[in-house]
Amino acid sequence: MPAIDGKIILSHNPCYQQNDRMIPKGIVVHSTGANNPNLKRYIAPDDGIIGKNEYGNDWNRSSEDVCVHAFIGKDKNGVVRTYQTLPFDMCCWGCGGGYNGSFNYDPAYIQFEMCEDDLTSESYCKAVYDKAVEFCVYLCKRYNLSPSKIVSHREASSQGYASQHGDPHNWWDRFGYTMDGFRKAVRDKITTREIKVKSYTTLYSEPYKDPVGNSSKKLNIGAGTTLVFNKDIGGGWSKVAYKNKTYYVLNGNLMADGLSKLTAVRLKTNRYARIVCMKKGVTTLGKAPRKIKKGTVITVICLIKKGKYKGYKLISVGAKHYYLKSN
Repeated sequence: MPAIDGKIILSHNPCYQQNDRMIPKGIVVHSTGANNPNLKRYIAPDDGIIGKNEYGNDWNRSSEDVCVHAFIGKDKNGVVRTYQTLPFDMCCWGCGGGYNGSFNYDPAYIQFEMCEDDLTSESYCKAVYDKAVEFCVYLCKRYNLSPSKIVSHREASSQGYASQHGDPHNWWDRFGYTMDGFRKAVRDKITTREIKVKSYTTLYSEPYKDPVGNSSKKLNIGAGTTLVFNKDIGGGWSKVAYKNKTYYVLNGNLMADGLSKLTAVRLKTNRYARIVCMKKGVTTLGKAPRKIKKGTVITVICLIKKGKYKGYKLISVGAKHYYLKSN
């Protein structure tokens, strides 16, 4: 089954208008707490699938002070579907706050609502539960999230990051569903995560590259090549597999959101570094060190851990690359 069946962005909601952006750190699972399983109750305008809200009380209005990223419920024909309602990298107004802060902002979580019925239909509850599992599998893969970062509204409240609500336990408890079971179901479905590269890319045998000393073996692959993602190791690098061999790749070359980025820092003192030069396909270092002034923003690509230039950092300043000796 598809993870997302449709998209109707609630662009008139003040949450969308505020446009606060974030990198998702987890997922909050909600249920609506009202006897209305229809998507059209909350989402508008009608796309021909969900149906039209005749009462004008949907969430796509400037008077609403609540908004989430998606809903799971029935379309006009009774088919259970998942609809996206906000960009996934936009902070939502879904869970309020607690004594530690709010998963709306600090840290920000993707949040979705499951449309409750009168809490008597086990088949409907199961259909919504199964759609929620698929949706969370999709989100975990896309944003490199661990299933352990999926919480209910009630769990978020107990952790001090949400208002005091009991959903969706008030519904799921009736049919034996638990958040631990839900997280396990998501984890069991995340077997391998495939990820593509944006452009011509180099894979390395170590999580660093040394264009001069060549102490890290490498393999060049073309745009659109599919890799098996293992994990983000931080500092702008990820561990991947290609043709059953393990490699490391810069995250900036991957088609994925939520991965770590290269570290950018501002120099506190004047420093001297040797520029990386390319001439006729041969990479060398400039002979005379060049001064990089105090206050310059440098991007740390990696720390060379072995070979001739062990202990140096490969950095970039704008489009130029340098070898900077570590302090």
